[in-house]
Amino acid sequence: MRRIAFPLSVVLALLAVACEAPADGPAAGGSSSSASIVSPPAASTTQEPSTSIEPAPPPAAIPAGVPATYDDDVPVRELPLDELIPPGDEITGVDRATTAGGEAVVISFATPGPDPLAQARGFVVWRRTVGANPPWRATYGVAHGKRSGVLAISAETTDLTGDGSADALIREETGGSGACATYRVVDLAPGDPLWKRSVCDAEIQPNPDPIGLFEVARIYGPEDAHCCPSSIRERVLTWDGDRFEVVSQHLTPI
Repeated sequence: MRRIAFPLSVVLALLAVACEAPADGPAAGGSSSSASIVSPPAASTTQEPSTSIEPAPPPAAIPAGVPATYDDDVPVRELPLDELIPPGDEITGVDRATTAGGEAVVISFATPGPDPLAQARGFVVWRRTVGANPPWRATYGVAHGKRSGVLAISAETTDLTGDGSADALIREETGGSGACATYRVVDLAPGDPLWKRSVCDAEIQPNPDPIGLFEVARIYGPEDAHCCPSSIRERVLTWDGDRFEVVSQHLTPI
């Protein structure tokens, strides 16, 4: 197993964000773990980063205004993307992928408005089945109102479950002093949501070996100011066919 580490610049950026304002993230929460996890010393009173863990959400209807299908059997790079999001919205991100079920694309969008910090935002997943009628279908999506606090949506498409087919790791940023965000994993082949986690004081990215997710988080002791965590925790999560489980963990005092 090869563990990857965030560049020093990413860790420093996390610390810099923390110093801008007092902590305002949600209360700390725990998470499940499995064998071969390195735990903090027994005497430590270190607190977990602010985390909200939820079970995989059920499949949801596509956002209002998104057409359910597209009838032209064209490659993903020839899609008229503006026609595949709600009318009047603007595209803010496009991430294409190849899956076991066919080509797919994740399109992020926002409703234009005078205040960039108060815009309705969302994303939608489209997948192509060659020869099908219709060939393109919207399979999954989420929409947020302009007062939801979502500031930006981005996606990375790669295999996250180890089945050789591309998935999407979607980040919905909500900001705050803890650089808070909600992360989702979507299996792009069927368009199914697999996992969701809301965190503050942490970031999640794809992990290449073993295939899964890599999380880096700031860990605070009871006397730590929000600018100055006691340690940085790195851990790897892999998909066991039902959920993402922690398979390794490393805690570095700072």
